[in-house]
Amino acid sequence: MALKLHTKTTLLISVVLVIVFAVTAGIYDYYTKSIGNANEKQRAEILASRVADTVEEHIRQQRKKGHEKLATEEPFEPDWAEVQDEIKGTIMKENPGAIQLSEVRIWKIDQGHWQEAVRLPQDAGASPLESLLTKLSKEDLHKNEVIWKAQQGQTTRLSAMSPVFSPMENGNSKMIATATVLLTIDEHASIAWRLRRLIWPLMLLSIVSITLITYFLFRHIIYRPIDELLFAMSRAEAGDLGAEVKPSAEDEIGLLTSRFNRMLGRLRAMTDELNRHQRGLEERVRDATAEIGERKAQLEEANFELFEMQRQLTQLERLAAAGQLAAQFAHEVGTPLNLISGHVQLLRARATDERVIKRLDIIEGQIERITNIVRSMLDSTRKPKPQLELTDINALLARIFDATQPTLALHGVELSTSIGDGPLMTQADPDQLQQVFINLINNSLDAMPAGGVLHVSTVRDFDTILIEISDTGEGIRRDQIELIFDPLFSTKQGRGTGLGLTIVKQIISEHGGAIEAESEPGKGAVFRIKLPILVGREEPSATEPDVGHAEVSGEAVEV
Repeated sequence: MALKLHTKTTLLISVVLVIVFAVTAGIYDYYTKSIGNANEKQRAEILASRVADTVEEHIRQQRKKGHEKLATEEPFEPDWAEVQDEIKGTIMKENPGAIQLSEVRIWKIDQGHWQEAVRLPQDAGASPLESLLTKLSKEDLHKNEVIWKAQQGQTTRLSAMSPVFSPMENGNSKMIATATVLLTIDEHASIAWRLRRLIWPLMLLSIVSITLITYFLFRHIIYRPIDELLFAMSRAEAGDLGAEVKPSAEDEIGLLTSRFNRMLGRLRAMTDELNRHQRGLEERVRDATAEIGERKAQLEEANFELFEMQRQLTQLERLAAAGQLAAQFAHEVGTPLNLISGHVQLLRARATDERVIKRLDIIEGQIERITNIVRSMLDSTRKPKPQLELTDINALLARIFDATQPTLALHGVELSTSIGDGPLMTQADPDQLQQVFINLINNSLDAMPAGGVLHVSTVRDFDTILIEISDTGEGIRRDQIELIFDPLFSTKQGRGTGLGLTIVKQIISEHGGAIEAESEPGKGAVFRIKLPILVGREEPSATEPDVGHAEVSGEAVEV
């Protein structure tokens, strides 16, 4: 489990404090020992000096009492037994405490040799200083200093020396002895050692106290604002951009909190702006979806119209085929009926028998009935006359393109158009012209089974409208190009009725126009249609070709 920031910081501070206090304690211990040693040395020197002063004071007091010796030039030698008692009083007054005064010795010089004059305590053993004194120079003997030190465990032994001078009559003084003191110091009983023992618990207590104080202060001053900031960040990450944090103080954390709140404000503004754009985009998507729905409905309607036009075209082809058959039938039946009718009339004029005349009347009536049947059959198969109205060829072609685009795309045919600017108006039947253009487009699709390009263009040519429909299909042979408009002729090898282009030519002719075709095998075909501008006819001219006719009983039966 990862530690919290304030825990890490507290532990780091604790480690730093331990290191700092350990170094401080080491330095303190070193300087305490140094100061203790200097203090012990100074104490030994002071004790030695006090002992020497006691002897010198005793000498002065004795000289005041014994005037007879003042005239001598020799130094005065005191009563060492009395001096020993005075030295005991001096030692009792000093009370060195942790420093134990082990022994006091006074060495006097007798004929160049050191002799012990005073020893305290009396049972003290041999002194290591006797041999040391013989090695000191005259200058060293006049110094007041520590001359020997020894360390054994926690016990330190040191000896200090101080010269003893005897005043003379001439005002001078002469060194007559040396006072030495031997101190035994127990470090465990010293104040410095006690302080050193006390410093470690104090350091431990300080470390624990500082650590706890740092922990709670850091938790309250630093971690709590950071924790609040992290909680606000979590809320913001979850989507709550209103999770602002109140700045606690004008410090770095407060500055961080203020900038976090400012960032949230900007994010809210950006989010609102994004939401506005999203709503606008959703509206556009809805509008586009509605428009697509409308286009889909228009496409379905166009497909339905295309289906109806194909159905009507099929019906017209069937009617044309029926008309062709009826014309042939009328042609084949009309001539015999005319002959039979003539012979019947001739026989009736010559007949005298009423029964024969009656039978001839029955035969003539049946012939007339057959003629009426053939005429009514031709009338039922005849294509209706065009219903002319003001029509824009460009607009009509645009609707046809919309209706046939899915079929073209399904067959891999690319539609290329070159429609003239502005409307091209003419008097025409839109339904019949629509059948013309769809028939030509279907023929182009049949000629491009592997796909290709279908190009449609319109242009005004003086007083006519020129419409070209070309493809990149298989093309038509030259010996067939003149036969494609004939009834029952087809280049589709049994797949067509041979009446489609016949109907196309008939419709164009009834609109006062003309159609022609150009083609070469492998190079596609071009159909050119010419229609008059704003010119229409209410009835077909007498020269328009009918599918066929026959005469029955002297009357023309048109097919």
